[in-house]
Parts: sequence; structure tokens; C-alpha cells
Amino acid sequence: MTLAELRWATFRIFSYSIVFVNILTLGFFLYVIGPYTSYFFFGDLRFWKYSSYFHKYFFYSTSYLKSIVLKKEGFALFDLPLTAPPMDSPDPKIVQLAKDWKQPADTCGECSTCCNYLAECCFYDKSQKQCLCYGTLFWSFFNCGRFPFSKEQISVLKCTKFEFIDSTDGVGVTPPQGKK
Repeated sequence: MTLAELRWATFRIFSYSIVFVNILTLGFFLYVIGPYTSYFFFGDLRFWKYSSYFHKYFFYSTSYLKSIVLKKEGFALFDLPLTAPPMDSPDPKIVQLAKDWKQPADTCGECSTCCNYLAECCFYDKSQKQCLCYGTLFWSFFNCGRFPFSKEQISVLKCTKFEFIDSTDGVGVTPPQGKK
């Protein structure tokens, strides 16, 4: 394990422990660490602007964990190694924009399936059809920024934006980027 992988794993374990403590305190722990919570999810230390989301995250995280356990493919689809590097977009070596994708590359159009598959994400703004955490630590270190990272995710979630690249067919790849 490299030093960078150790840092990434430590950060994820620390983040998971915050979720655990937050669940044990019925959602109040995020208020105690407000500036960190705000920076982690929104990239902004002004926690008072985002405090309405703190308790929503308690309900989201409990629903998400319940779905990971109860949905047959839940854990398999969103299993992220602790040592995985942070990413702001899918790996262009394994996925590319679908050839028939008509929307701009920086949007998912009307789709929010990956955001709401296991549980309705409290950070997904339905009116603007965008993630409020785009580009933050949460986005980069967990599943959001790297979606999709497997052929199974594309298939099960019926993602029309991306297609999996066969290892023999990686020539001329258009790197996907942008908002979810």
C-alpha cells in the first residue's frame, strides 16, 4: 500500500465513522461538526447556509445503508475499495460517452437514477436537476464522482449516457466529464 492509498483509506474510514456516530446521535452529530460537514458536502465553511441538509443526511444515510444490505445488488454495485483514488469523473479507460448521447457532456439530462437508486439523495436538486455536492470531497471520494465504474452499474441502472469500453476497444475515447 502506498502512502497516498493509506491517506485515501484513512479519510474514508474517518468519513464512515462520522456517518456511524451521526446515526447513533440520530442526526445531531453533523451539527456539532457543522463547518466540517458543510465543507465536506458543499465545499463551503459557512455551515449555517447548509444546516437544513444535515438532518436530511441522517435519513438519507440510514436509507442508503438499509438498501445496501437489503437490495440484492446494492453492495456489489456500489462497493468502493478504501484505497481507491478520489475521482471527479469516470475513468476514461473503462467508460466513454455513449455514441447516441444527445445531451451536453456536462449533464445527465433528465436522468438521476445513479443518484437515487439505493435511496433518494438529499443532495440532488430536482428542480435544477443537479447535484449540490458536485466537485466536493464527498463527490470525489465516494461513488458520485466516479460513476459509472463498472459494466454492471451501466447495465443495472440502465445508464444511457455512458458505455463500457472493452479492453481491446479503447482507441478514440472521449473522456466523460461534468455534472451529474
